[in-house]
Amino acid sequence: MKLKDFDFRIAKPKNKQGGYNSCSNDECVCNTPFLYGDEAKYRLGEFIDNGNGSIELWSGFYDSKGTKIYEGDIVKYDSNTRPLVAVFEKNTFYIVDTSIEKDLQVDCGTRLQGIYDNRSNGYTNQKLECLEVLGNIHENAELLKTEKVLIKTKYRDMYDSKGFPKY
Repeated sequence: MKLKDFDFRIAKPKNKQGGYNSCSNDECVCNTPFLYGDEAKYRLGEFIDNGNGSIELWSGFYDSKGTKIYEGDIVKYDSNTRPLVAVFEKNTFYIVDTSIEKDLQVDCGTRLQGIYDNRSNGYTNQKLECLEVLGNIHENAELLKTEKVLIKTKYRDMYDSKGFPKY
């Protein structure tokens, strides 16, 4: 495969002022936290060479609203109230619960292709009606932190002072 066959975004690092711009033009594309499409492909080398930013692949799927699901997106899955994160592991895309141990996340995760292959749900055109993109780990990480705090608060009697289960 060639670079032109991939769709990805580049999550840019923040500058010293906490923004993303590298020029003084407020309308410039450099003021956005992500680069997409041809702009991302054109500037890919600058992010690989200096090790800044992260390259996130498109999963090949869309959420219920038609939004592309990229690696690093935070999604809601059906009635599951806990936000999940799209990751690319073991050569496939999963949605995982980041509140569990990292070693178990992929094993306990759900393959996006597996959801789509369940044709009884009527999924077509790579659109997963059961998913909704809520944000991403770069701009909306608080969605995941809030959930962890709520879980620990709700079940606080089950955890010791260090956050470990008491059982």
